[in-house]
Amino acid sequence: MRARALAAVAVGLCALAAGCKQPEQIALHYRLDGISPADVIRVETLVDVAAGDQRGFFADQPYRSVAPGVGYEVRDFDGSGRRRVLITHDATLGYAFSPQFQFTLLPPAGPDAAPRLSIVARAVGTSDEIGNTAAQEAGFARGASVDVVISDERCGGASCGPNEACCDGACVRVLTDARHCGACGNACGANEQCTGGVCQCGSASACGPGQTCCPGLGCVDLGSDAFHCGSCTNECHAGEMCVGGQCICDGGAACTAPPSGVALCCAGSGCSSSGSCTCGGTDCAAPRVCCGGTDCRDLRSDNNNCGACGRRCADGLTCTNGACTCAGRICSTGDTCCSTGCANLQNDVRNCGTCGRACQPGEVCSNGSCACVATSSSPGGPLPPQPASCSSGQSCCGGTCSSLVDDVRNCGACGNACRIGEQCQKGGCSCAGGSACVGNQRCCPGTTAPGGCFDTSNDPNNCGACGMRCAMGQTCVSGMCTSGGCSCANNNQCTPNGGCACNGGPACTGSSNCCGMSGCRDLLSDPLNCGACGKACAPGQLCCGGGCVDQGDLNCGGCGKKCSLGDLCCLPCTPAGAASCGQFCLDCFPGGGGN
Repeated sequence: MRARALAAVAVGLCALAAGCKQPEQIALHYRLDGISPADVIRVETLVDVAAGDQRGFFADQPYRSVAPGVGYEVRDFDGSGRRRVLITHDATLGYAFSPQFQFTLLPPAGPDAAPRLSIVARAVGTSDEIGNTAAQEAGFARGASVDVVISDERCGGASCGPNEACCDGACVRVLTDARHCGACGNACGANEQCTGGVCQCGSASACGPGQTCCPGLGCVDLGSDAFHCGSCTNECHAGEMCVGGQCICDGGAACTAPPSGVALCCAGSGCSSSGSCTCGGTDCAAPRVCCGGTDCRDLRSDNNNCGACGRRCADGLTCTNGACTCAGRICSTGDTCCSTGCANLQNDVRNCGTCGRACQPGEVCSNGSCACVATSSSPGGPLPPQPASCSSGQSCCGGTCSSLVDDVRNCGACGNACRIGEQCQKGGCSCAGGSACVGNQRCCPGTTAPGGCFDTSNDPNNCGACGMRCAMGQTCVSGMCTSGGCSCANNNQCTPNGGCACNGGPACTGSSNCCGMSGCRDLLSDPLNCGACGKACAPGQLCCGGGCVDQGDLNCGGCGKKCSLGDLCCLPCTPAGAASCGQFCLDCFPGGGGN
């Protein structure tokens, strides 16, 4: 059966409608949970026909104001071809928020039963989203209502990204934060790093009890390792043992080097004064020692006597400074030696299940399989996990596989959501084919006038809503057309002569906004005022098109600087001397650029 089209759902405030006694309705009872009304600039509610019903809204409805700062419109907001209803409560247009408020939906006219609706809302502050709701369904009925509880999703006053968690009142990236690796409070050991939510020493597994992670080497027992005795850099003399972190020779004190030569401990006879030890029919000169009573061996590099006589390195490992190593690193118990170094195939995101199999950005390696798992633990609660691995070219964003090239919710970076009406094109938000909107601007589609970004609080051609044009001679003040007065865009201030200025200087234009004492700032590229005045990006992030994004293969050293096919973006990371390639810490050259 062919799908029937719906006229726009009638929307209104019953409190304002004289004799409002509609037989059927859906009353939206809003409640700000943990959010101060003073923090809210705008509440946006998207209404769609519930899944499973093939009907839809067949015509655009220009913005219609039903009260100061309150109105609705119907159009295709994301370029999907599907129209939805957008209800806005906007403080910049005169709406005064309270902890609880109400809005009522009325069914469309006609003989057919009204469809069930899907309703989702979010609260927006001065710079970003501060709370939202999950989508919920509701049907028209006498006295029907639904509670729209908008919970505070912020952490210490900031909104955490999809791959972040709220730990001790701060947003942290638990996939890479050594203080909160994989979960809040799960701290890695000294010199260890967090990769893919797993603590590692170099490329090897985390160190076990009694071991220390020595940078550039691996896990070592400083209490018994003669080549790293008491500290990662202290090597006992040849033939000595390490006991309790102290070098000893035949149960006595450590040897002292003679005036000429090197110190050497001879088994059974103590420190050598000649720099050699008798071994059967020959003498072993330092650093070689006597093994088996007949052979002189250098325990620093002998694969068959590595660190001690008779200790043989497994196939694929090389004896380096008295330890069997893989690519110069000591592997932990259970690790496999891969071409890139030691790896635990059960949890290594670079070698998941088998050597060389790397997980997609944002994924974790669990039991040898890549998985896209939610890591956000903001007050709103974690998202359900999506255990499957993401396809090539996708990133794991908060438990959901996403293409950062065209996903309006994760455009260019996880969590960088485009504004309503914008589209994500090649990893950047775009309004009507132009730049992304900034500050108080809204994206207008351009159905009856040129489309683009406009501040509907003061734009006379889009006053209060897209396409609402003031009459000749009128100005737009707080979203209302008025006669006379001054109206300045870009957050500029009115001057006594009716002009506009920013802190007494020239008025800001284009994508620049007047940001208090900071003056004019380009909200499309300023990392201290990215998308809105005062919205600072995290250290190391870039401001691209008004959104904070991590540096990576799509933005390597600058916005839009993509790495060539097969290249990775390398950036400095901890510990010193390592670099971050994609989401990984590897020993590649320091500084930005493809590698």
